Amino acid sequence: MNARYTKNQRRIWLGCFISYAAAYVARLNMGAALGSLIGSLGLTDAQGGLFQTVFALVYAAGQMVNGSIVDRISARRYVVAGLLLSGACNLLFGLAHGYWALVVIWGLNGAAQSMLWTPIVKLIAVWFKGARRSRASFGMSMTLVLGNVSAWAISGLLASLVNWRLSFIIPAAVVAAAAALAIALLRDEPEPGEDLGEERVVQRASRERRAMPLGEMLRTTGLVMILFCCVFNGFVRDGIITWGPTIIASLNGGQGMGSTLSSLLIPLLNLMGVLLARRVYRLFGDNGRRSVACLMGASAALALSLHAAGGAMVSCALVLGLCCSATYGINPMLTQLIPMEYEAAGRVGLVAGMSDCFIYLGSALAGVVTGAISDAAGWPVVFTMWCAVALGSMAFALLSVRGGRRLERAAREEGKA
Repeated sequence: MNARYTKNQRRIWLGCFISYAAAYVARLNMGAALGSLIGSLGLTDAQGGLFQTVFALVYAAGQMVNGSIVDRISARRYVVAGLLLSGACNLLFGLAHGYWALVVIWGLNGAAQSMLWTPIVKLIAVWFKGARRSRASFGMSMTLVLGNVSAWAISGLLASLVNWRLSFIIPAAVVAAAAALAIALLRDEPEPGEDLGEERVVQRASRERRAMPLGEMLRTTGLVMILFCCVFNGFVRDGIITWGPTIIASLNGGQGMGSTLSSLLIPLLNLMGVLLARRVYRLFGDNGRRSVACLMGASAALALSLHAAGGAMVSCALVLGLCCSATYGINPMLTQLIPMEYEAAGRVGLVAGMSDCFIYLGSALAGVVTGAISDAAGWPVVFTMWCAVALGSMAFALLSVRGGRRLERAAREEGKA
């Protein structure tokens, strides 16, 4: 199979990659600047956590809305609009005063950011076929790593060396520049007859199969357990992403160059999580549910070990990074591989949407709940909570395996028919 891109495909992929990596710079900058923001405004950790909670709730709801809108309009224009609106929200956040005004603006940024992923997926689906599509999709997963490192490097350094406001004003310029590049690089449709790669074979059975009722799916396929896994995974993953720099800075006596550089270990190790997850997936015979259980068990052990590493800044950053990388590696399984098990049920899209929504529900809880527990009992109790939540996720993943077997049997029976 030919996986080499054409010139136009390279341009489209580069436009998609730059757009979404830049979007992360204007989203994950909150985690990098949060400690400085809390200190400057005299907020509690719970008040600081509300920024992440509001963002995640609006983002989750927005994805459901935008997914239905983007099918009917220009994906290129939708990406550009999302980037420009996110840039405007970041600029306003950097200039605004008053806690509740800042909360509202960050919620609006969640709405703007929710406009970006679905049109990018649409562009990749239109422009890439066969082996080129899988290559393009895997490459896009690297945007979080690059965007996370860039966000924490830019915003973390600005927060420590200047002030937190520049941690939002500069990312506004970054996404505005990305919007200009998106206008230049992206196109909605290829020319007639353009080489896009091998066409996928569309099976007649996939168009004619009966969609399994939602109630039956929830009762018989382990979907309820998977959705609990999604909430728990989002809670631990984004708890570390949001509060990691603050935890590390607290060991250094405040936001400084050393704590900022140490915190960069967390996003850098996320790439290792993707590679580890692929190996674990193969080890368990392409069983996503068992793989999720294994990686959440590893995350629980790492969260518990934070009690031993919590006194040293670099070792704490390393363990936080490893714990986050395990949860990040799980994300493609929950949002792509496990939903694909529901192909025989005719419900791949529904399950993928539900999984992503529930992950962001966990992310929303991570902001305010983690901050409140830190205020009340300190970070060691937070580490114990992360361990318990990860163990709960592991248990739910194992409980869902039986439902996965039912789906496998249904797929085999359909294949025989």
